[in-house]
Amino acid sequence: MIGDAHQILLGGAADAPKETTSKKTPKQTPIRKPEGMKRELFNLIAGKDITSVMPTDVKKTYKQKFQTGFRAVRKFKWIPFTNEGRTDNLMLNHWVRSDKIEAQTPYAFAKFNRVIEIPTYTDEEYENHLKIAKWTREETDYLFDVCRQFDLRWFIVADRYDCKKFGVNRSAEDLKERFYQIQYELQLLRDPSSTPTGYDADHERRRKEQLNKQWNRTKEQLQEEENLIAEMRRIDQRKKEREKKAHDLQKLINMSEQPASPSTAGFSGAAAGKRNKQFRTKAGSISMAPGPLFNPLDISVTALRFSEFKSSGVHMRGQEMKLPTNIGQKKLKNIEVVLEKCKMEMNPVASESIMKVYNDFRSQIMLAQELKSAMQTAEFELESLRTKLQEQGKDFDIDPRFRISQLPEGGLDDDMVGGPGMASTARRITSWIDCSSSKEISTFQANARKRKATATTPTLTSTPSSSSMGGDPKRRKNN
Repeated sequence: MIGDAHQILLGGAADAPKETTSKKTPKQTPIRKPEGMKRELFNLIAGKDITSVMPTDVKKTYKQKFQTGFRAVRKFKWIPFTNEGRTDNLMLNHWVRSDKIEAQTPYAFAKFNRVIEIPTYTDEEYENHLKIAKWTREETDYLFDVCRQFDLRWFIVADRYDCKKFGVNRSAEDLKERFYQIQYELQLLRDPSSTPTGYDADHERRRKEQLNKQWNRTKEQLQEEENLIAEMRRIDQRKKEREKKAHDLQKLINMSEQPASPSTAGFSGAAAGKRNKQFRTKAGSISMAPGPLFNPLDISVTALRFSEFKSSGVHMRGQEMKLPTNIGQKKLKNIEVVLEKCKMEMNPVASESIMKVYNDFRSQIMLAQELKSAMQTAEFELESLRTKLQEQGKDFDIDPRFRISQLPEGGLDDDMVGGPGMASTARRITSWIDCSSSKEISTFQANARKRKATATTPTLTSTPSSSSMGGDPKRRKNN
């Protein structure tokens, strides 16, 4: 009932909605990254209480007073001094600490005044040993006075030397020649056991003349000199290439006369030691010491070295017929082609006699490939020389035995073997060997392109196919 009376007294105010008082929350200001703090560190502590990690300045914020030393100021005195390096007794002054003043202390920088001792001579020495017709006594004395004044700085001496005083023009070489000639004679007179140094004025004049010519060269002369130097380098390079190829060819020839497989030759460890002493090549020479043994380590060409089992234990003889792993695909292909053409088995029975002959035969195939590459190189050089001579109106014939690039498959016919200038064998196995990717032939072809020959050079590639090996000689000559 009290509630009803209260409602009547309030009237309509009771029906009005009550006003809600909401407290405004203050906006949080973003925390700025302190100066000097890394961004990664600030991201770790952002939004947290960083009061404990904030740096504090323990120093005073106002400008501190300059702190001076507690020692008394040292006194300096303005005192005079003389420089022992001077001969005019000039008196100067400088500041010196009062506790370091010493009356007899020499000037500190006087030690840097290095004076060259110029020799002197007496009247008797000059008349008996130093007198010459081109120089008078007065001019010689004047020369030594100038040298003593400028401490043998010859550029200054030559510039300050008064040639008009005596009416004779003297160059720097003339002055130096006269001075060192007198010095040489005086040293021998006063100390005969000494070794004085002379001066070659003629050499100095020639040297300066050459320098002047070198300096006064024109652009055309400089370009000509550069061209000559480049041509000399090319000549040296071609000479080294010819010497290297001659060296390799000689080794190939020696290799063809000796067994190619060390495992089949029956070499032992002691024999290998003797072999190294017998095959010693002198510098610049391609001849080898005579001996019955052959050292395959001394040659730069590829030789087959089959596996040798010198250790104790049992092994299969067929393992000695495995080819080395350092043989390229081209050589493996040539071995397979030759064995197939000769109707030989790729893996024969590994008896002792068959193993030795089989390894020697495959080694001879590799040797034939190297010899064929050398023959192709020689044929290419002959063709290049023939082309140059044809441009000069000359010509010569190449023997058929050098025509390795025109070798047909299956070898030569019987009428092309054994005659003068002809091959000694039919070259049947050689015709099956492919040397189309020979490094030496490609090098010579590149050099031929550099020489810019007007005539086309013959193609020295040969493949096992009959189309490439059986080319028409007439068509080749016309090309």
